Amino acid sequence: MAALEKSFKPHPNMVKLYSYYLLILMTPIVVGGFVAIWLVYMFDPALTYVPAAAVFIPLAVIVGFISYWIPKYYRSISYQLTSDEVVVERGVWWRFKHTVPYARVMSVDVAQGPISRMLGIATVDVYTAGYTGVAGGSGGPGSRRAEASIIHVSNFADLRESVLSVVRGRPLFAAPVSDVSAEMLSELRKMRELLEKK
Repeated sequence: MAALEKSFKPHPNMVKLYSYYLLILMTPIVVGGFVAIWLVYMFDPALTYVPAAAVFIPLAVIVGFISYWIPKYYRSISYQLTSDEVVVERGVWWRFKHTVPYARVMSVDVAQGPISRMLGIATVDVYTAGYTGVAGGSGGPGSRRAEASIIHVSNFADLRESVLSVVRGRPLFAAPVSDVSAEMLSELRKMRELLEKK
């Protein structure tokens, strides 16, 4: 296969996905707030504004902040597949860059939740030999966190196959054999042959 050389971003449906998550998270809080307001109203209608302010002012601040953060986070993410490695960059205030050489890749998995499936996006997790971490990366459940996660892309199956096709063509932890290495290997073989003759 020809060397990969492409740069891309998550699918725009990532913004919808995070908005759905926000809606799911906020729904029970809003319902609980209305129940608290109703209970206070039943006992003392004059104090109804207290639970209303206590619930809905912080809620409005949180929703406003997260709504501001979601598109900024989407714009901060970029992926690059080079001829030698997978590069993932992300972060709004703190920038992170993960670089995974193909020679170290052990497996490439696809994770897709029910809402992601509905939106036609998934996460491609790239794992390397011996890399373990606490579960909870963007790839979903599991005992390891991926060293690099290409989150919320629509061409996840093709992307997984593209990375795997490059990985399959390389030995694990391979490095190009230099002329010096080839010469040393040749000398070692000659030495072995001489020792076997004696």
